[in-house]
Amino acid sequence: MICVEQPPRHPAGIEEVEEARADASSLFDTVAINTKIEAKSQGVALKTHVVVGHPVPAMAEFAERGGYDLLIVGFMGHSALYNRMIGSTTDRLVEIAPCKVMVAN
Repeated sequence: MICVEQPPRHPAGIEEVEEARADASSLFDTVAINTKIEAKSQGVALKTHVVVGHPVPAMAEFAERGGYDLLIVGFMGHSALYNRMIGSTTDRLVEIAPCKVMVAN
């Protein structure tokens, strides 16, 4: 499982970056623990990773460095207008990932 910690867009200083990192770490620790418990109850061994960056390139680079041949990602539906103007993380990941991408709805 990959969790991507996004840096603040325009941090006022290093303190803001460190605060955002601490908040993300706390959130991702909770998510990772709960997800590992659920996976274990289903007989699945799960490794978790937290990477820093923007989601699409961070996940694509992680998959490439790790030599993975499949990424499984969730899809969070937005309005058609949002997707047309902003795009979707999942759509962009499907386009640039160095491996196959399975989208779970």
